[in-house]
Amino acid sequence: MSRSKLTAVSDLIQRVLMVAPKHFTVEYSINPWMGGVVDKAKANRQWEDLKRTIEKEGVKVLTLEQVQGLPDMVFCCNSGLVIGNKVYLSKFRHKERTGEQRHYAKWFKENGFKLLGEDYPEYFEGGGDCVFSDYDTLWAGFGQRTSKQAYKAVSSLGKFETQLCELVHPNFYHLDTCFCPVGADSALWFPPAFSKMTQEKILKRLPKAIAVSEKEANAFVCNAITIRKRVISPIGVSENTRGALKESGFNVTEVDMSEFMKSGGACQCLVLKL
Repeated sequence: MSRSKLTAVSDLIQRVLMVAPKHFTVEYSINPWMGGVVDKAKANRQWEDLKRTIEKEGVKVLTLEQVQGLPDMVFCCNSGLVIGNKVYLSKFRHKERTGEQRHYAKWFKENGFKLLGEDYPEYFEGGGDCVFSDYDTLWAGFGQRTSKQAYKAVSSLGKFETQLCELVHPNFYHLDTCFCPVGADSALWFPPAFSKMTQEKILKRLPKAIAVSEKEANAFVCNAITIRKRVISPIGVSENTRGALKESGFNVTEVDMSEFMKSGGACQCLVLKL
């Protein structure tokens, strides 16, 4: 089947999970972006704005209450990888986030998901490091948070091709900070975040991929969510990128994510596709 005939996951999104920032702060540093004091009222407004923007696209938002003492639990994209009624659970590399795992597992179990990966020893950070462009293709980041070996077990979720993507830039520690599928045959991406071999692979598989500038990458433009023909992005999309997306039939909605960027996250980090 040609890539142009594949159905994009972004065309099929019906539900997502989000965690409201009730206890969101920056209490430690596990990535180069973390620092500053969070304006909690502003963070809540930004989260609600993102939630409303997603709901306007006809997507149902399910919520899980944040647990005190787990400030990064708001970034629920990292909780696992979902396909159908199965979820491969995350195993966080940094001890500061390991406490989140049991709360996510409890929610998934209570909501009818089959849990996989609970006893697997390899580090795996869920949707933060891997994403389906279509249900035949999983883009799989490794090298900083997730172990390359983890994807051998993740393949138990179903029948799909895994495209391994080596992350080499410390500022872009998760795949979702530098790569966002746009339909089934394109993506927003920041090439310097990847090894040369991975850059060649992405260009070969996704010749329509749109490279963003360093300024855009540092504004977390790639940490976007594509729903149907809408790209929901942090503020900072250039006119060139906006024009390239428009040529492909996509429109952009920007959402202020400044408070969450103090912890190294933005739109996609706050959302798990179900």
